[in-house]
Amino acid sequence: MSLTGVWLNELNSIMVLKDPGDGSLTGKYRSIVGRDPNIRDLAGRTSSEETGKQLLGFAVCFQIADPGPNYGHSSLCTWSGWARDDKITTHWILTVDPLKKEDEWSSTLLGEDEFERVLDVPDEAHLRASRDDLARLLAKIRS
Repeated sequence: MSLTGVWLNELNSIMVLKDPGDGSLTGKYRSIVGRDPNIRDLAGRTSSEETGKQLLGFAVCFQIADPGPNYGHSSLCTWSGWARDDKITTHWILTVDPLKKEDEWSSTLLGEDEFERVLDVPDEAHLRASRDDLARLLAKIRS
């Protein structure tokens, strides 16, 4: 199964994946809920498809313009999970950069994301769409 296309998660963050079929993943990611409004590069790996699903993992490094007191300007998020049909189910780990060593214990967050494929082509023009436009696009494919 190819993972190439445009994907939205439940919070309307968007990613464009390119899956050349050699186990590598590349693309772009735009978080709608994070503090970094920019489009960021994405890199990852996939397994071969087995019993209707495919394992995958990818990472994005964010640069935060105004991180707040005691935090640096970078954060890194990795997603790990599987793809089945037109859904990707993942757990994510987000690590923010605290400036004080004693704050490192609280610098990592864990959560879940589910992405739905909205287009089969990796059209990066959708990365600049408004949050409302993305929500309409997701609603359209669900109906």
